Amino acid sequence: MSLHPQAAVGRARGAGGSAGRAVWACFAAGLLLSLLMVWRSQVGGDQLNLLARGWLLEAQGRFISFGNPMSTGGKAPGGFTSLLVGLPLIVWPDHRAATLVVLLFHAAAFVILDRTLARIVQPAERLLFALLYWLSPWRFYYSGFLWNPNYLCLFASAHLATAFAQRRQAGFWASFLHLAALVLAAQVHPSALLLAAASALLWLRGYLKIHLGGAIAGFLAANLPLIPWYREVLGHPALLAEANKGFLGRGLLFSLPRGLFYWLRYASLSLAGRTGLFDFTEALGAAANRWLTRVFWLLSEVIGPLSVVLPLLGSFWLLRRYRHRYLRRFPAAPAAPQLDRAWLHGYVILTLVASAAVFIASPTTLMYWQAFILFHAAVLPLVLWSGLLLRTRHASKVVTGAAVYAALALVLTLGMTFGSPDYRCAGRETVVFPLCCDSPMFGQLHIQATCPWPLDQPGGWWPDILPKSRPVALTPGHP
Repeated sequence: MSLHPQAAVGRARGAGGSAGRAVWACFAAGLLLSLLMVWRSQVGGDQLNLLARGWLLEAQGRFISFGNPMSTGGKAPGGFTSLLVGLPLIVWPDHRAATLVVLLFHAAAFVILDRTLARIVQPAERLLFALLYWLSPWRFYYSGFLWNPNYLCLFASAHLATAFAQRRQAGFWASFLHLAALVLAAQVHPSALLLAAASALLWLRGYLKIHLGGAIAGFLAANLPLIPWYREVLGHPALLAEANKGFLGRGLLFSLPRGLFYWLRYASLSLAGRTGLFDFTEALGAAANRWLTRVFWLLSEVIGPLSVVLPLLGSFWLLRRYRHRYLRRFPAAPAAPQLDRAWLHGYVILTLVASAAVFIASPTTLMYWQAFILFHAAVLPLVLWSGLLLRTRHASKVVTGAAVYAALALVLTLGMTFGSPDYRCAGRETVVFPLCCDSPMFGQLHIQATCPWPLDQPGGWWPDILPKSRPVALTPGHP
C-alpha cells in the first residue's frame, strides 16, 4: 500500500524533527565535554609562542606581524594569529581564553556544516554526521587546547558551504567568503593549501562557480593582516620559510601514503601522536592508572586501528560507485535533490584527488595534524555509505554500530581529557619542560597556577618573541 502524499510528507517531517533533536543533543553533550577539555588544557612550546604574541598585544599593545616558527624555517605569514589570541586575552587574561575561541570555531563549524548538509542528505545521515564529526575523538582532541591546526575547522566548513552555494551560479558574497577563508586559513597554518587545491579542481570540473569581483574583494580583505608582514619581510628575509627542505618525489614515497591513511583514520577511533600517551596518575592515582592504561591501550591500539576498516569500505564504495561521473563536468541544471547529492559526492572525491596531488608535491613527510583541515570531507564517505545501508536489510547493524561508535568515542575522549599530555600536568611525556628565564606572562595568564613550570633553568628553551624579565647567569660551558 502506498502512502498518501500528505502522509508521506508528514512522516518525513517527523523523521527530520526526531533526527534534528538528536543532532542537537549530540551537540550539547559534545560542547560540555569540549569545555571540560578547555579547562584542563596545558601549554607547551607552540602554545607559549602563540600566547606570547597575544599577551604582547593585550599587555603592551604590540602587534606581532608574523606567526609561529615553521618546521621548514622562517615564520608563518601575517599577524592574524596575534589577533586570534590577543583579542580574547583582553576580555579574560587567562591562557584558556584563546582556547575558548578555538572551541567557538569548532561549534560554528559544526553549525555551518549541519545547516549545509541538512539541505542535501537524509535526516538519518545528518545524525550520522553529527556522531562521526562532532563526537569524533579527533575533533575533541583538537578542540580543547591552543594550537594553529585547531582553528582550521571553521575555514574548512566555510569552504564546503560557500562551494555548495555556488554549485550552479556564482555569487559575490559567497565568492568573497570563499577566498577570504582560504587566505585567512593560510595565515593560520600552511595546510590551507589543501583547500586551495580542492577549490581549483572543483572550479575546473564545474562544481564551483566563482564571481571574479567577489573573489578579488575577499582576497584583498583577507590580506589586510598581512600588510605589516609584507613590510617586515622586505627588511628581514629570514622570516620566509626555506624552500630546500626534503627532496623532489619524497611526497610520493612518504606523504601520499600517510595522507591517505590519515584520511581514513579521521573517520575512525584510531588516534595518532601524543593523543594515546595515557597517564591517569595525576587525576586518579597510581592504582587506578595501572588498570586504566591497559584499558585505553586496548581501545586506542587494538580497537581503534580495527575501526579504520569501516571508512576504508566507505571510501571504496564512493570511489567505485561514482568513478565515471567525475570525468564529466558538473551539469548546469535546475536545482534537484539528486543533483545536490551528486555534487556532494563530487566535492568529497575531488577534494581527495586535489589533496593527493599536494601530498605528492610535498618535499617533507606529512604529519597527522597537517591534513586535519580535510576532516569534514574525510568523514563523509562513511556517512553516505552508512546512509545507503540504512535503507537496506542492514539497517539494524548500522544503528548498532553507530551506538557502539558513539559510546567508544566518548570513553576514548574522557581518557584523553584526563590522561593525554595536552590535558594533564604530570605523567609521562608531558608538555612541560624547563624554561631559561621568567616573564610576567606566566603569572598574568595563570599558566603557573594551572601547572607550575620550572623557570630560570640555564640553557632552557624560550618563546621566540617573548621578552625576558631578568637575565639568567649561564653555567660554564653554555654559550
